[in-house]
Amino acid sequence: MAKRRGLGNIPQISASLDEPLDKDAPPTIYATELTPQLATASLNLSIEFLKQQQGLANKYLVFHPFTLFSVLACVFVYLLINTTFPSTIVAHSATGYFYQLMLINSRTFVTAFIVFAISATSIFTFVSRFSETFFKSKISEITKSNGESVYGVNLALFKTGNVKPTSKESKNFQKNTHVIMYRATPISIISISENKIISNPHSLVMNISTMGSRKVYIPSGILEDLVDWALIRTKEIAQKEKYGSSMKVLINVYSFDTVLKSCLRKKGFSLIQSGKLQENRILGGLFGVQSELWGVQFHYEPAKSEK
Repeated sequence: MAKRRGLGNIPQISASLDEPLDKDAPPTIYATELTPQLATASLNLSIEFLKQQQGLANKYLVFHPFTLFSVLACVFVYLLINTTFPSTIVAHSATGYFYQLMLINSRTFVTAFIVFAISATSIFTFVSRFSETFFKSKISEITKSNGESVYGVNLALFKTGNVKPTSKESKNFQKNTHVIMYRATPISIISISENKIISNPHSLVMNISTMGSRKVYIPSGILEDLVDWALIRTKEIAQKEKYGSSMKVLINVYSFDTVLKSCLRKKGFSLIQSGKLQENRILGGLFGVQSELWGVQFHYEPAKSEK
């Protein structure tokens, strides 16, 4: 549910993915650029999207072969130590032998289920700490910069109206962020920025710095709509700033984020390169989490009147 609170002279619309939408607000959906009123909401949403990814990472870690093997190993060791194998069992088949073995060790096998539950809970909690540590550092980067690392502007200053862009690039930061509003509440957001290292006068390269949506709207195709906007916005910048006809949009994706990768494939993106996650050796080494770079290259032919 969207809430407005006064910060200086500019009221803020705060949004949390855990809060319900305002049922009293008009059921309208529309898009807007980044505004001072949405500064707090934009910061919160980019953090919420990282928490969503942390949830995906936890699911990946829980079902990773190493995690499952560790749980089963605990149960196996317990059974190996506590199971009784009497030599007096008389059985005419393997089924009969195992039936008698289970009768003799019935209490041991019941306890094994308890060992399984305790081991699974303990190990799952332990491995989730790795993703928690990793994403805490990512969230800290955003909060310490007041969103500047994502949106290209200090949102703490922006929401007070004290930001005065001086360069050509900084003047575009509002238009380079796209917010989808529903019932007066931000439900999804995407922001892009120029990759100045790769861009050149003949080819514009833009990075998607943050992108996400409330989970309930993802099946509707809202992520695809956000990507479409990024491609259109890139074309607008290329035409306005007189870049060449070649453009590229890049985005960093974690290997476990299958939902986002499926969306990117639908929009023509492909994997450019991948490598083990360097920021966390446990996630990148032991669990094989990879940092992937996806991108799409496209062209436009200017109309004859533009030539």
